Amino acid sequence: MNPAGVAFFDVDETLLSVRTLESFLLYYLKRVPSMISPERLRELAGQVVTLDRSEFNRLYYGIWAGQPVDQVHAAGREWFAELSEQPGFYRSNVLELLRGHQRDGTHVVLVSGSFAPPLQPLADELGVDGLYCTELEVGADGRYTGVISAAMIGDDKSAAVGEYLADFAEATPSWGYGDHSSDLPLLERVAAPVVVGSDPVMLDLAAQRGWPVLPIDQPLAPRA
Repeated sequence: MNPAGVAFFDVDETLLSVRTLESFLLYYLKRVPSMISPERLRELAGQVVTLDRSEFNRLYYGIWAGQPVDQVHAAGREWFAELSEQPGFYRSNVLELLRGHQRDGTHVVLVSGSFAPPLQPLADELGVDGLYCTELEVGADGRYTGVISAAMIGDDKSAAVGEYLADFAEATPSWGYGDHSSDLPLLERVAAPVVVGSDPVMLDLAAQRGWPVLPIDQPLAPRA
């Protein structure tokens, strides 16, 4: 059956106030502090603002090499259970939009450059219809190799939108919500793009293209 429409949501700093990559890594390091040295962690924190997202993600996911997949997923469920109870975890007005889409019979799909361990518990809790995220290679020993097997950033997000919409009628309404220029390919692929937040680049684009902007409160993001 064709849905009333499909709404695609970026996750980090769009639906959630946190950056899941950072928050989950800090949470996991409490369990496995030997995973990365404090010096390398500080270096990585600096690189998040100096590297483009594709290169940063390559470095970030390399850190997970050697970690048991089952252990990381278990930590992801614990991370979500703890963090989701803290005030400000969700962008409340974005979450209400998501729930409104669901009430209207619209499919909701999460599209994120983060990976499954912190995202799957979120998807399960919200009861979404789809989750597209970065996938990591797993070795025969059940541990991450640190290699990205399928990225989900930039044009990958546009491809994910196209793949999901391909199952429905061409005229199916579609919405997209994103906060960052890396979400632009997603927003350009839907019929009704919405810029979330106050990123200057995105605000300029919204003004040029007549896209609506959804302001958000700026609560203190919960820390792991």
